[in-house]
Amino acid sequence: QLYTGASLDGAVKLNRGDCDVAINWSGGLHHAKKSEASGFCYINDIVLAILELLKVHARVLYIDIDVHHGDGVEEAFYCTDRVMTFSLHK
Repeated sequence: QLYTGASLDGAVKLNRGDCDVAINWSGGLHHAKKSEASGFCYINDIVLAILELLKVHARVLYIDIDVHHGDGVEEAFYCTDRVMTFSLHK
C-alpha cells in the first residue's frame, strides 16, 4: 500500500502542477496484472499512477529501465494509443 500510495501521490502532484518530477524509488511493481499477481508484484502502482495522469494529460510515455520487461503495464495499455511503453531491459 505504501508503494502504490507514493506513486499515486506523485501522479496527483504532477497533475496539480505541484512538482515537475516525481520519483518513487520503492515503486515499479510492473509485473502485476489486472487479475493476478506476478513476480513479487501484487498491485501495479505504475498502472494506477498512469491512470491518474491520464485524467489530466492526453498521453503518457512510460519508460521502463528495469532489468525485466514491464509486462503488466504493457498489457494494461496494449489497446490504447494514449500510453506508450518504452522498455529498456536485458
